Amino acid sequence: MSDRYDLMLVIGRFQPFCDLHRAAIESMASRAERVQVVVVGDDMPRSARYPFTADERLTLLKAEGYDAVALPEVLTAEARLAQIEALTGSALTVLLPFDTDYKSEVPVSAIFPIDAVEAESDAIRTAWLEGRTADGVSDAMRRIMAEVAASPAFATLAEEQAYLVKYKQDWAAAPYPPVFVTVDTLILHDGKVLLIKRGGLPGRGQWALPGGFLDKGETLFEAALRELHEETGLRLLPEDGRARLKGQRVFDQPHRSARGRTITHAFCFDLSGLDLPDIVAGDDAAAVKWTGIDCALKMRRHMFEDHYLILEHFLA
Repeated sequence: MSDRYDLMLVIGRFQPFCDLHRAAIESMASRAERVQVVVVGDDMPRSARYPFTADERLTLLKAEGYDAVALPEVLTAEARLAQIEALTGSALTVLLPFDTDYKSEVPVSAIFPIDAVEAESDAIRTAWLEGRTADGVSDAMRRIMAEVAASPAFATLAEEQAYLVKYKQDWAAAPYPPVFVTVDTLILHDGKVLLIKRGGLPGRGQWALPGGFLDKGETLFEAALRELHEETGLRLLPEDGRARLKGQRVFDQPHRSARGRTITHAFCFDLSGLDLPDIVAGDDAAAVKWTGIDCALKMRRHMFEDHYLILEHFLA
């Protein structure tokens, strides 16, 4: 293993960037000719889990003297490999990963994971969202936190944080860590996709695919059709669904949902050419709309959790 590298990539979500992040970088910086900080989550909407935008994080990092870039969320390990390869080229590289998705299968010369730092960052974020004193950040980061706390968005962030805490407490007595099974449905129709606006937490006000939790006594396919009807008013008979099914996939990235381990089974149906009834928002949906595919592919900043990546997968 080399003691000196051309490049050190520091990769993470930095929600927020804290003093321990800085200390870890400084302790490793002498190992490389150049240090670049990579912010994961370009164009992510604000949420209790990710309350700071990529622009806010980049502005902070650059103000502190770091060479910083942002990367979009991607779906697969292969896509993450491609991201890292694009940044490193042929450089002899060391990776300092603060994001678990980038801790394995990366084409770098050495990996130095720093696990405790993210736990500290999470604790700072939690304290801030709950109105408690949040130490362990720079004055510049504290100013950003104060600006977000003074914005109209903060009330929703704090409400979502309280919801997530209670949600996890409700499952704390389970004999095993809970694994939730959900379904999501992508409906295509003559160049448009069907989206719902979430009415409940988490993700209230964000756009998403129709979907929900699997009920006892039903198949995944049946659950997808049921949730579609409940949230949009669109009833798809099983035989029509089977005839119009264009694809399905399991999305099981361990950290895909703030609620906990949630595995979703996504179904894509193409109903192009059919005369469809009017759509009506129902159940947990606050609104429902048909959106042009090109428009939907520009909505990353407004979509819930990884639903944009699910959409992108089927439309690619």
